[in-house]
Amino acid sequence: MLPLIPLRRFCVAITITAIACTSLEARIGDSQSTLEGRMLRDRAGISVPSSIMKQSLDHKSVPYKNLIEYFPERCENEYYYKVADGKQASASAFDDTLFPDGWTIHVVYYKGQSVFEAYRRNGEGMTRFEEEGLLEAQKGGSHWQRVQQANNTALGYSFERADGDVRAIRKGPYLIFYRPEFDEGIKTQLDEEKSEKDTEDMEKVKESLKGF
Repeated sequence: MLPLIPLRRFCVAITITAIACTSLEARIGDSQSTLEGRMLRDRAGISVPSSIMKQSLDHKSVPYKNLIEYFPERCENEYYYKVADGKQASASAFDDTLFPDGWTIHVVYYKGQSVFEAYRRNGEGMTRFEEEGLLEAQKGGSHWQRVQQANNTALGYSFERADGDVRAIRKGPYLIFYRPEFDEGIKTQLDEEKSEKDTEDMEKVKESLKGF
């Protein structure tokens, strides 16, 4: 006889599975055509013009705003909008706000593959079921491990896949997924910039303290 599963837990599992199977899904490592084939299906999602993307990513609420300039060279940025009510998406949703009700998704492609995906839930905010659904969609053939302390990272992470291929972090209205190599590229540039500034400051201190 199969073990009985409490009805509430069963319903939650069904909800999470349903979310993971929606056209919102994007998966790290996907090609642009594969990702857009799901996300833009039936016009539930649209590709957002670069002018709106630039304004949106420059907003103070974007937690990685100051790191964008350090994204590795040859990366391509795309910005998407998806409704959350099953209707068709339209660029007119941005007429009065940079963050219309639904989802805005920032995807970075490197050599044709997705290496960074930032999901922002606007309006009602991201529920724990939506967060769990996105994590489920991104787990691949592995599973997620919660990380208590993330070291040597620019973007930060609170989840890491057991296979080491993808990291994730929840920051405000965002749930962010990325390849570790993408983060390492940013961290390297930050470290080099800090090293150069330290060298300049050391040179300046010679004159500053001369005669003391």
